[in-house]
Amino acid sequence: MYQILSDNNNNLIVKIPDFDPIHTFLCGQCFRWNQYDDGSWIGVAHGRILNLSWDGEVCTFFNMDKQEFVDIWANYFDLDTNYDAIKKILAKKDEHLREAVVHGHGIRLLNQDFIETLFSFLISQNNNIPRIKQIIESLSHSFGKPLDSNMGLYGFPNTFSLASASIDSLNVCRGGYRCRYISDTAKKLQDMPGLKDDINRLPKADARELLLSLPGIGPKVADCVLLYSGIDRTAFPIDRWVKRVIEALYLKKESDEKSIRDFSQDYFGDLAGIAQQYLFYYAREKKIGL
Repeated sequence: MYQILSDNNNNLIVKIPDFDPIHTFLCGQCFRWNQYDDGSWIGVAHGRILNLSWDGEVCTFFNMDKQEFVDIWANYFDLDTNYDAIKKILAKKDEHLREAVVHGHGIRLLNQDFIETLFSFLISQNNNIPRIKQIIESLSHSFGKPLDSNMGLYGFPNTFSLASASIDSLNVCRGGYRCRYISDTAKKLQDMPGLKDDINRLPKADARELLLSLPGIGPKVADCVLLYSGIDRTAFPIDRWVKRVIEALYLKKESDEKSIRDFSQDYFGDLAGIAQQYLFYYAREKKIGL
């Protein structure tokens, strides 16, 4: 699904179909990517710094060798998934999905680090994206591994660092009540080192229930963790935008979350997760349901 065109001078040039960094990085699934004045992007993922530029067809990964790309980033960007085929299937279902797919045609679901995804979406509760990004960067600066001190970039902290920190020290990120959730969840994860393996082995419903047993993790956060860490692509996170778009375009009435989730699993099937992402991005950008 991708083609490496050149790997000269430690810069890797890769042709990537069905991709646009604006759509992928700004669709609400990740929080550590930023675009710079020259149009390039810098992100932190899997404890590494990634710098790339995009010309509409090919992606240039700076300071990247082919082996690192194949070993880490091809999976991170979900490059073995045929998004063209997925979009064609979804576009045939109805006109709303067709418009959503066209609007967010460059979205690819990232396979993000499980622990970072869990804490990032725990932090996301009742929060806007600028504040989420600020809290994550502050936590990383205070408790994560330095990656480039000149650029002020740090890896996301591990569970030991977060579990060992006091509530007062965690509150340097100004996360409010979420700091208690961060602390309690980190401590519980210290006693569950095989959590991700357990979740991968369990049936989907049981995996979700296991996540819901963690402090501060509700249905939306659990579904976000499952979807954005690549564990369950049928997970269907429901926030205010998804609720509005499903009610406005499909159910034609105000509905509870269970009704929306049941509808999504029945109507979108195995493509529920990616359908959710197209609809979320479309609804937020077009302000559907307001």
